[in-house]
Amino acid sequence: MDSIVVVTGAARGLGLEMCRQLLAEGRTVVACPRKGGEPDLERLAGEYPGLLHIEPMDVGDEASIRDGAGRIGSRVDRVDILINNAGIYPKIGTVSTGIDSSEMIRAFQVNTLGPLHVVTALLPLLRKGKDRKLAQITSKMGSIDDNTSGGSYPYRISKAALNMAVKNLAHEFGPEGFISLTIHPGWVQTRMGTDAAPLELGAGAADILKTIREATGSDNGAFIGPGQERLPW
Repeated sequence: MDSIVVVTGAARGLGLEMCRQLLAEGRTVVACPRKGGEPDLERLAGEYPGLLHIEPMDVGDEASIRDGAGRIGSRVDRVDILINNAGIYPKIGTVSTGIDSSEMIRAFQVNTLGPLHVVTALLPLLRKGKDRKLAQITSKMGSIDDNTSGGSYPYRISKAALNMAVKNLAHEFGPEGFISLTIHPGWVQTRMGTDAAPLELGAGAADILKTIREATGSDNGAFIGPGQERLPW
């Protein structure tokens, strides 16, 4: 029985590339871009008819998440793996120059609350799945121990909160056989990462999928980086 995988933030970058690689493996993929009509996803759907389903979902909007989950439930009878990849990098602010509250709130809506709302909305389908893996794409910039430069308050704080949320998910759903992971992909050549990043897109996506594929119960609640390295909180 092939896995059914839901990927948020699927319109471009790591999300799109993970969808492409999962489809090449023969998986059924539900790709969730923020909005419909994304040309790269539409082309990919043409290459994999019947395997790729596109269901728009804005993870910063609870109503959009609920509606998207309802449509997903009409497409598939279960979800084996959830990859919450959607995220934003708000403009940089500091305490001395003034924190933009709206930017901070938006960062929490998308980077922290969004993944939790997606888990809640898809939970009935996830409980029917066989893999039961919940993967949240985070950043080492959310590591308190690794913070040696400061700055980027909204992004750092929202990702640190996401890391804590994954620990909570591990405790809540571990007894049901779920494996909850928070994964730092490294600095990857995406629109957010820029072309200056040392890690190519294909390699970055492949490493994330390898981490998810090989994760076992001992990895429940882990913070994992490239090459399956355990990262400091």
